[in-house]
Amino acid sequence: MNFNEFAAPIERHDELNTKLWKDGHLKPEVSIALIKIARDFKKYIGVSFKVLDIVVAGGNANYNYTKHSDIDLHLIADYDSVKCDREAAELFDSKRLLYKKDHNINIYGIPVELYVEDSRHPAVSSSYSVVKDEWERRPVPNMPEYDEEDLKKMVKVWRTVIQHATKTGELSACRSALKLLRAYRKLGLKTPAGEFSIPNLVYKSLRNDETIKGIQTMIDRLHNQELSLPQE
Repeated sequence: MNFNEFAAPIERHDELNTKLWKDGHLKPEVSIALIKIARDFKKYIGVSFKVLDIVVAGGNANYNYTKHSDIDLHLIADYDSVKCDREAAELFDSKRLLYKKDHNINIYGIPVELYVEDSRHPAVSSSYSVVKDEWERRPVPNMPEYDEEDLKKMVKVWRTVIQHATKTGELSACRSALKLLRAYRKLGLKTPAGEFSIPNLVYKSLRNDETIKGIQTMIDRLHNQELSLPQE
């Protein structure tokens, strides 16, 4: 885990990722593959709900992608159609994390990250409908500026939080730290700055320098230890 070197959260490009896009549209084979993945994920969730659209969002639907950027694939759902006793958002998030653990899916080497999104709360970032083959919210090459000094300060703060959590060696502390970071990111995404908010950029920076990967690895190890009995 890297607690020292700052990793830029985004890069600026003149064109969309050519692995995925051609002439402003997803390549046909990419669209077909993403629809197939979305259908498999819906089947994996195992409860009945209505999908209104399938959307690509995030860095790979924008000019700010990096080599670390996933393909953020969102199933836009009618939450009122969910036939389950559990709270819909909790159910979908749990299934998303389980699916990610069970599957290692990529398009031309780019990992696919799946989400179920409430149709009543659409993404504020650029997004492309795979079903309609058109932009819902078109990206612009001239991305807004952000305060890099403020970003670096907050990255340092969150690195310290994560470092203290990992030093405790306690599963609950590590889980709480990661949960807080994700909640912090979500709050940023809901602001007018959206994907260019400091909370979202902090998260991307910590993902790019593998800080998040490090604490997630520790969480998995501590979880396994908690469920195991040591050899005699």
